Amino acid sequence: MNSIYVVIENGIPYETVYVTFASAKTAVKEKYASEIAEQRKESGTCSDIDTLEDIVTAKTYMYVEKGIHIYIYKLPIFRANTL
Repeated sequence: MNSIYVVIENGIPYETVYVTFASAKTAVKEKYASEIAEQRKESGTCSDIDTLEDIVTAKTYMYVEKGIHIYIYKLPIFRANTL
């Protein structure tokens, strides 16, 4: 594992870090399952929740609904050299 994924919701990090983008995205989907289901029922789509990982910037934005803004950051893990 060379990196971890951190979910930031409206400036506040989730208490768990994730080892894959998919697991971080799943955590967001599970937390907002009822909101996502309601959006799909009303309009047939869900705003930016099914976005792909942004591998260029390592920062993926997910919009759930008004007032809920989520970023998933991919952060590298560095091991300090020990002598």
